[in-house]
Amino acid sequence: MSKQALLIIADGMGDNPISLLNELTPLEYAATPNLKELASKGLFGNVYPVKPGVPVGTDVGHLAIFGYDPYEVYTGRGPIEAYGAGIDLLPSDIAFRGNFATVDDELTVIDRRAGRINQNTDELAEAIDGIVLSNGARVIARALSAHRVAVVIRGQNLSEHISTTDPGTAKEGERVQQSAALVEDKDALETAKIINELTEKMYSVLSLHPVNQQRILDGLPPANMILLRGIGREIQAPKMTESFGIRGACIAGDRTVLGIARMAGLDVFHQKGFTAGYDTDYIGKAELAVSKLKEGYDWVVLHVKAPDLAGHDCQPMTKVSTAINLDMMVGHILQQIDLEQCYIGYTSDHSTPCDRRDHSGDPVPTFFAGGNVRSLPVEDFGEKFLVHGALNNLTAIDFFHIQMDHLEAVRKLGA
Repeated sequence: MSKQALLIIADGMGDNPISLLNELTPLEYAATPNLKELASKGLFGNVYPVKPGVPVGTDVGHLAIFGYDPYEVYTGRGPIEAYGAGIDLLPSDIAFRGNFATVDDELTVIDRRAGRINQNTDELAEAIDGIVLSNGARVIARALSAHRVAVVIRGQNLSEHISTTDPGTAKEGERVQQSAALVEDKDALETAKIINELTEKMYSVLSLHPVNQQRILDGLPPANMILLRGIGREIQAPKMTESFGIRGACIAGDRTVLGIARMAGLDVFHQKGFTAGYDTDYIGKAELAVSKLKEGYDWVVLHVKAPDLAGHDCQPMTKVSTAINLDMMVGHILQQIDLEQCYIGYTSDHSTPCDRRDHSGDPVPTFFAGGNVRSLPVEDFGEKFLVHGALNNLTAIDFFHIQMDHLEAVRKLGA
């Protein structure tokens, strides 16, 4: 490649006007001079993750950011979490994303994130890993970031056509769901049966675990259940790096993003301080991104999860703070790279409006800046300030190809 590119992903940063912020979005309200400067040096607009009005999960949003059509390759969140945990799936496996959660003796969900547990989850996952179910299937469990956990069932004649056990976002007060077959099929009926068996075993094992006994003594909610969702099988898709002939790197604290990057053929990098929370090491991520560019990577992806958490928690001012921290990180990067040699892109995988506390189908602020990129002036940075830009109403896949084209990695169509 004659040039390089750095893509910054602010997970869930997009939002809607909020009365507390004078009818501005968190990104419009925050002081982000570096993002504004970069937007004015390139293409910008509000980009749809997949289609207008279609809310997407973190997994689907990032598949599109990495150039995949989710309608063609997506088989469920579970396989992506497994990739992020370093589990190599077999074609016969079924995989789930899981939440460590707090339930009572009736299996009513008290806290579906167990107080956003962020310690000792490796020990809890190890207690579940290796459980053998009545049909001979074995459980593989690996802790991910914070309350998240990857769960794989390895055995024969397993079916992905079953319902899962998580009652859903903001559904505290409801019971852990019983899995049921979604089709009239022997394999589906048997698979649902063993998932319900696993639910009972997880509660028994985790309730008695020393980590949870100590959490109760400390006044913390025990992580005595894993809620299962996002069932799927191994994703069959070519590595993006091979398709476009580039060398890529991904820096993140979120294991889902690292899993997608690994699947796409990028080298993945994670350090202890790179959490998927508000306390992530912004400057450490910036320094590592710059070092990977200096090592010769063509496309470096830097991911920050914190804005999404603030949206889900309905914390507008916290989301403003994440925007300010991210802008500071960008400023640190700008001091060390040459925009004539390295493009900088910015986007989100979806919007997470604070008033909704979940993902929406709104477009997300996006730009691609540097060197010879066409540009327009901007008044400020944020959703309403980018509506006149050239990227408006495009999709994340379109944006991916624009980046690859500037790296001269897209083959010409026609003679």
